[in-house]
Amino acid sequence: MSSVKDMIDSCIFCGVCAEVCPFYKATGNIKYGAMAKVDAANSLFHGKALTDEDLKTLFLCTRCDQCHAACPINIPISVIVQGARAELRRMGKVPEKYNTIADAIIKAGSPMAAPPEKRLSYIPLGFKPPEKAKYLYVPGCWSGIRLPETAKATVDLLIKAGLDFTVLGGREWCCGLFLIDTGMLEEAKKLAEKNTLLFESTGAEFVVTECPSCHDVFKRVYPELYREPNYRVLHISELLKELLESGKIRVNRSGKSVIYKDPCPLVRRHGIADIPREVLSCVAALVEYEENREETLCCGAPAGVKPVHPEIANRLAEMLLEEAAAKSAKEIGVGCVFCMYHMAGIIKDSATKIRTLSQLILENLSDIP
Repeated sequence: MSSVKDMIDSCIFCGVCAEVCPFYKATGNIKYGAMAKVDAANSLFHGKALTDEDLKTLFLCTRCDQCHAACPINIPISVIVQGARAELRRMGKVPEKYNTIADAIIKAGSPMAAPPEKRLSYIPLGFKPPEKAKYLYVPGCWSGIRLPETAKATVDLLIKAGLDFTVLGGREWCCGLFLIDTGMLEEAKKLAEKNTLLFESTGAEFVVTECPSCHDVFKRVYPELYREPNYRVLHISELLKELLESGKIRVNRSGKSVIYKDPCPLVRRHGIADIPREVLSCVAALVEYEENREETLCCGAPAGVKPVHPEIANRLAEMLLEEAAAKSAKEIGVGCVFCMYHMAGIIKDSATKIRTLSQLILENLSDIP
């Protein structure tokens, strides 16, 4: 792979990427668009002093990759941002909240520094996870800790389907996405080894994630940082589709209209767009955002944007909620619990509901043979 400096030097600053950036769309300020991020990184790596706006645009990036498809010479701008943040960390110029989150992940195993017992509340009473199983379900930090009802919905479904599966409970550790997004790759490499070996200790053939970012990290990043694992990584939508098609789960159609929000890493890095829609369409009438599939609008929260610039992150969530309301979709279906957590925090209309795919399926369950 080319060095970050080589990537920057190859940019012709044509501006094609500028207006596709979600932070340009949220603010109308071209200084926060994708080209401005490359320009700021260019100044950084050529020893020029950075302005406050230069720093802000580098921190206003979720690495959603929406700009990649726009670039006529295929520059991976999110990799440039990752490299720039690593350099800024080396120089001691990252927001203090970056350090707080990174320390929490490294020392306590989650961005919110939750104690291990917080990861137990989604496990139903009476269910004792076996030591070994064919499937390992990994809900991730936001589902397992912040919104445990989402992880519990999946576990309930897997139990009802009679699936041979287990969970890690209090032994689960963060995937390290924040470390990766902010250029802390050596620290992320340690997590890649730790988690890969932990997953393999269960004997699982499949690791199933609730979180699309965990899915991307386990499937794409860990093999680059550590090695190929002895299991396949699936997003929950892929497993739900298998369970529905096999008849292990049966559902009724609700008649509701549900708008589906694509998770950026799932659709852009792994091309998984049809499967979640097929699952959702089993129980509801699918409504689409104007920007959908590979063109989906990022929710605005990941990679430290929400804690550092909450007002701009919230504006993107508001845009998604406003479009759902304009299309008379009272329910939003998500393939990402972090999107759910972010959007749910600013909902003004109490009638609007956000549901994961597992919750939508569980709420419309018919019978289990």
